[in-house]
Amino acid sequence: MTAGPDPLNVWDRARGALDVGDGEMVVLLGASGQGKTDWVRSLVGLGCDFDRCDAFDRPLTKDRVPDVLSLVPQNDGVFLSENVWTNVQAPPHAPPSNRCHAANALDLVGLSDRAGEPVGNLGVGGRRRVCLARAIARRRPLLIVDGELDPTLWSFWSSLISGMPWLHGVLVATSTAGEVAWRANSVALIDDGVVVGQGPLASLADSRDPRVKAGMAWVTP
Repeated sequence: MTAGPDPLNVWDRARGALDVGDGEMVVLLGASGQGKTDWVRSLVGLGCDFDRCDAFDRPLTKDRVPDVLSLVPQNDGVFLSENVWTNVQAPPHAPPSNRCHAANALDLVGLSDRAGEPVGNLGVGGRRRVCLARAIARRRPLLIVDGELDPTLWSFWSSLISGMPWLHGVLVATSTAGEVAWRANSVALIDDGVVVGQGPLASLADSRDPRVKAGMAWVTP
């Protein structure tokens, strides 16, 4: 990832703080139902505003969101009536991406040879890859992934990231302290909608803070 100002700095009196440093992958970690998706919705302008939310040293206002970040939504987020290529390059109700960027994105996630197939032919993991490719094709500096991707993708995540020189930061929301959390630069632990601590996963696991310990008990395999 490239060098520059921090992609994301969030502070809220009621919901805590979260930072994604330049070139970092941060995991928003919490058990199911603890508010991860509500945080993501607020970041993309669909939920309650934070007291302060800056991206690249400027307020992340709703009008800036489309130029700053791209989102892989929690659910499939695909259009089953369309093929893989259309889902990535020109999904309904959204501006089309550059065709070369879309082709590159499909190559990065390993779906180039399935571009013409109906997206309904793919399993859950494949449809998540389509959503990731669509987000990559937008070439925004901040990537937000709400939910897990298939394990094979995580196995070559470093090489995938190296193929995106425009990317400055990644935020992944997940409910399990698994491989992606251990790979992350830091983990923001969320409990009942509040980020109760952020740091390397090992430091959160060793924390004596009662709320951090309680949150970790729900997400540790």
